[in-house]
Amino acid sequence: MQLDGLHKKVALLGVAALSAGLLAACGSDSDTTASSDSTSSGASAAASSGSDNSAEVEAAKADLEGFLVKPTKINQTEPLTKPIPTDKPWVIITCELPACKIIADGALDAAKTAGVPTKVLSYKTTDATTLTTSMKDALGMDPLAVSPIGFTQAVWDGLQPQYKAKGVKITPIAVGDTTPSDVVTEGSASQVDYSRGGELMANYVIADSGGTAKILLQDVPAFAVLKAYADGFEKTIKSGCKACTISRLDLAPAQLASNGIVPAIVSALQKDKSIDYLATSDGAFLIGINASLKAAGLDGLKIVGGSPDVNNLKALQNDSQTAWTAAAEDQYGWVALDIIGRTLNGQEVAPAGGGRSTLVTTKENVGEPSSSGLDAPADYRDQYKKLWGLS
Repeated sequence: MQLDGLHKKVALLGVAALSAGLLAACGSDSDTTASSDSTSSGASAAASSGSDNSAEVEAAKADLEGFLVKPTKINQTEPLTKPIPTDKPWVIITCELPACKIIADGALDAAKTAGVPTKVLSYKTTDATTLTTSMKDALGMDPLAVSPIGFTQAVWDGLQPQYKAKGVKITPIAVGDTTPSDVVTEGSASQVDYSRGGELMANYVIADSGGTAKILLQDVPAFAVLKAYADGFEKTIKSGCKACTISRLDLAPAQLASNGIVPAIVSALQKDKSIDYLATSDGAFLIGINASLKAAGLDGLKIVGGSPDVNNLKALQNDSQTAWTAAAEDQYGWVALDIIGRTLNGQEVAPAGGGRSTLVTTKENVGEPSSSGLDAPADYRDQYKKLWGLS
């Protein structure tokens, strides 16, 4: 999701969990947790054995096929067997941040297109209880379905029995620990999508480096969707690149509020100047990274990762950053409404609703950077209308 400045996705993906104590299981938020977990076979070992990594590079390139050009088709292909009901409101629960607005506006656009009435409730990212209250209020509106945007499922998971009693489904949007049940549907932009984004970026790095990358991977694992991205990246590097090495820098949520992300990265890179790739699970956390690296004599690294904001995408144009996995955030609501329709019809719903539109974005394909991440497919509205029997 894209937010302005430092506030981009911190709150949207679960900052309120700090006040609610929901991050306890993820470890302390007061200290940096840095781990150097290199692949078992490093570059020197590969060189001494004379191993050929060309097969790994070709495999990485093969996985990237189709993800280096802007998509022209949505990932949902099976038409709805019956129209989406229009007799009850779809309740969308948003927050006060710009990213929530992008997603919520897209959801409202989808509902208007399908003729589905809507109700919009909100919560504050600094107070998890406000989301619980909105989830309870939504249930009293006799809704078609309810879609909370962002946050961890743990905030509202205890309400499932109440939703089940009233026969109401919950379709989460951008929730990184979505656990489907007879109440909770597959999520729109869940951990499935984020993990796949990490895999794609790892394969980009393998291909770009010729299978010899030395990587620092920065993450804030307390946020489930970010951890999914980082885990997908790390797993792919370790399994697909014997001559690559990867060290993980796991930071705590408190460091976001104190602007400590970039200093921690710089410090880690100063300890090992042989690192040539900096990967992050969230591009918008890297505010001022290029200037900071240059001041530390560390410019020249290739910077890659997930969840770019418009500044990350602009940085591709002047070669100050290298590649980002961008997704069409204004389409998340369309995917969510499609999931709702399929669920109510008893149709099969693939994990993450069939997958979100994704582009491994580089200087060559970024075009005009969009605040919503990825502005494709250009005619996605018409494609959904056809899928829903509206055209």
